Amino acid sequence: MSLDLFRWQYEVFLQTKAKFNIIPAGRRTGKTQGAERVAIINTAQGDKSLWIDTINGNIDRYYERYFLPDLKANDLEYDWNAQKKILKIEKGYIDFRSADRPESIEGFGYNKIYLNEAGIILNKDELYINSVLPMLIDYADSQLFAFGTPKGKVNKKGGDHRFWMLWQNVLNKTPGYAGRQLSTYDNPILDVQNIKELEEEIRKLSPEAVEQEVGGKFIDSSEDKVFSYSDFDYFALPDINTENIEARIGAIDVADQGLDSLSFPLGNLIGDRFYVTDWLFTTDNTEITIPQVTTLVQHHKLNHLAIETNSMGAMFLNQVQQNVSNTEIHGIHQSTNKHSRIIQNAHFIRNHFVFRNDYESGSHYDLAMRELFAYTKDGKAKHDDAPDGLTLLASYVRELPYNNFE
Repeated sequence: MSLDLFRWQYEVFLQTKAKFNIIPAGRRTGKTQGAERVAIINTAQGDKSLWIDTINGNIDRYYERYFLPDLKANDLEYDWNAQKKILKIEKGYIDFRSADRPESIEGFGYNKIYLNEAGIILNKDELYINSVLPMLIDYADSQLFAFGTPKGKVNKKGGDHRFWMLWQNVLNKTPGYAGRQLSTYDNPILDVQNIKELEEEIRKLSPEAVEQEVGGKFIDSSEDKVFSYSDFDYFALPDINTENIEARIGAIDVADQGLDSLSFPLGNLIGDRFYVTDWLFTTDNTEITIPQVTTLVQHHKLNHLAIETNSMGAMFLNQVQQNVSNTEIHGIHQSTNKHSRIIQNAHFIRNHFVFRNDYESGSHYDLAMRELFAYTKDGKAKHDDAPDGLTLLASYVRELPYNNFE
């Protein structure tokens, strides 16, 4: 079998004898490929393995993009059951499951358990305690591999993040724990200059995020900001599973005057998560923005659209209604204090909103995200249109009759 491994991949995934192996890592380090190749090696020798991903829609893509090419290249006997999500390789098998369907995970014992994107999966303690740990007791030599980019030290409920806690066991040299913290620079096939350029782009959005996204480090949230980079999960647009979309929703905070920006975030409701797929964010006048809004509503086939009717909003609403059909449009008049609205909805946004990580630098989406992360807890930030537009969307999503949120 010819499955090349970086030295560190061999050491942390194949050579280790520890039961709990914790690998916080930056983007593009080779963590997923390393785990996949070692999973193939061990499974071919008879291991019963479990691979847990973030969402069910990712499983087929990981199989097709990672596992399948290596299986074909090594002429291994294998069988993939796409419906049951089971991959049989020679003498063993890998069950593929997802954190968004925890009920499908419990019930079996495994030699190896691989947690891909552990920073996201381990945000919920219940999955680790009630599902993962019990499946490690059937075999004396069973092993857990938790790898991914960290998502801060605190989980969405305000407690210690499980990934962070497991990493502390490694640092404290707790018996049975091993691991390594890896940066993007640990991938020997990447160009160093390209990594530096990535760092600069991330730094423009959030300086603290460089240590997390490139350095693989656990970072603290900014004390003076309402929203921090580490508060959220992120996705690439091609990875959205369109079959699971329950509704396409948007909200428009119309520009009032001067340097105000029109803020129009929109996206897809999938389960209890809202994926922000696009964001119109501009200071252009209504002669330009009304046609832009019309185009976006039609292109994304929005089911629901909220438009704030304060000040210029009522006129804007009438114009959009004349141009758009097949979308339920609601005018919303805001009477409460803007900063209070943002603070009141901040917890909901942190828990349920997911943002893109593949937008272009300088795009409307990029400008909106920068303004979002610059908004301060005292409400004295220079601009507030991005968090205000997002707050309008969050409150609107909660009022729609989908009952997705506890």
